[in-house]
Amino acid sequence: MMKWSRRKVLSDFSVAIVSQYLVQFILFFRNFIFAKLLGPYDFGVYSSIFLFFSYGNYANLGVIDGLSRIVPYEIGSGDEKRARELLRSGLWGLNFITSIFLLIVIIYSFLSPFETVTENKTAVILSAIAVLLNQNFMFALTYYRIRHKFKQAYIYQLVQAVLDLTLSLLLMFKFKIVGIFWGMTLAFLIAFIFSMKNIWKEIKPKVNFHLLKEILNVGFQILLVGFTYGFLMSVDKFSVANLFEKSKMGYYSVAVGFGMIPYFVSVTLGQFVGQRMIEEFGKTKSKESIKIFLDESMLALAFITPLISILTIAVAEPFIHFLLPKYTESLRYIDKLSIAYYFLSLGAILGTFLITINQQVKLLIVNLAFIPFILFLNYLAYNTGLGLLGISYITFLNFFARTFILFILGYGNYKGLIFSTKGFLSLIISFAKFSFLSFPIFFSFALKFFIFDVYLRFYLRILISLVWFLVAFYYLLRKTEIISSMIEMAKGKVGMYLNKVLDIF
Repeated sequence: MMKWSRRKVLSDFSVAIVSQYLVQFILFFRNFIFAKLLGPYDFGVYSSIFLFFSYGNYANLGVIDGLSRIVPYEIGSGDEKRARELLRSGLWGLNFITSIFLLIVIIYSFLSPFETVTENKTAVILSAIAVLLNQNFMFALTYYRIRHKFKQAYIYQLVQAVLDLTLSLLLMFKFKIVGIFWGMTLAFLIAFIFSMKNIWKEIKPKVNFHLLKEILNVGFQILLVGFTYGFLMSVDKFSVANLFEKSKMGYYSVAVGFGMIPYFVSVTLGQFVGQRMIEEFGKTKSKESIKIFLDESMLALAFITPLISILTIAVAEPFIHFLLPKYTESLRYIDKLSIAYYFLSLGAILGTFLITINQQVKLLIVNLAFIPFILFLNYLAYNTGLGLLGISYITFLNFFARTFILFILGYGNYKGLIFSTKGFLSLIISFAKFSFLSFPIFFSFALKFFIFDVYLRFYLRILISLVWFLVAFYYLLRKTEIISSMIEMAKGKVGMYLNKVLDIF
């Protein structure tokens, strides 16, 4: 397996971030077309059925999560043979467990008391089939990442997104909502065939209940963390889907689609840093050895996320006004959600760190405590007439408070900071500094209260993003070790390509 190097990480991460945002752009464009052509009501129905796919991806009971945690650890410890046996057992267990989920959904689609399910049972069943295919596809992506073939993983992910867009759109025009799910399922089938064909030969699935149990013992805990975390991420949409009319779900879904765009930097970075931390922890068994990855990831996200949020806010306003005029109400929520997802991004890296050092139970307890509390607040927002605006503020409170707690739990592992008044105060001050870095997002959307010209607001927001980019570039270059060296490498590559272009002329 190829060894880690900062040059390779820079190259892989560059491909990954471009691929990830192309995928997100494709998904966004896909949902934009659906929202525009279906209308708020039908788009709300589609979004509600899609929850079967969203939550169904937790049906593997933690096989993928367990493999993602155990296999890199074993590789870091030098036991490649055991890592391969875990992969073989995991692939068999994954398909066995997910097939049971598919059978349950088929039965439920015929017996459900909800009209949305029974009237759209074909779409519901297709979403469950897509889950089975996607789980195998996710295994393939996990396998490539474990083998440090990040580029290959992200290229497959991009191809799948293109297939999904193409097939879903073509079939939507003919079959409407059910056509979208036919297209999605066919896209996953093609991606499954091409991404898994060589892996089936290399891995050769093997029934081994002992190893499967070991995978699930670790993976199920992480799965519960992931499920509760995923529910907390979408508890606002869940509440809107169940409490409000379907058109409101359409408005809110568009707002979430824009608001969470910056979050995918955290997702991509977490896949690299998470695996790197696990391998290093498997090698050293020391928390101190991985602190630098946590520190620099937090700094990178704290500066990069606001940049993308500002650009998103700048583009969202004219985009919705001119291309989605039926969804102008969504603009009331995008700005609040952008700040909320800034804190969610920081929390994601803190969660990755806690899982690396086997403290996922703490994460689970925090998530379980938050779920009923946030559901209750959302219900109050609905009952008191605060509407979607109240839901968006509660979403901010959810992500801010949870990230603060994870910050205390994460950094509390070092030098007993959490057990002394002075140390605890220093943690609060540190978190306040990270919170302050969200101010450019707030300032960017606050322009609408002072400047009424849409075009002027757009240009000012672009200017703010440029200034923030220069600030982030300067700070990260001076205050980091790994990131600064990668920035220097990137500068060298840009200079080299620039000289080549100049030589042509």
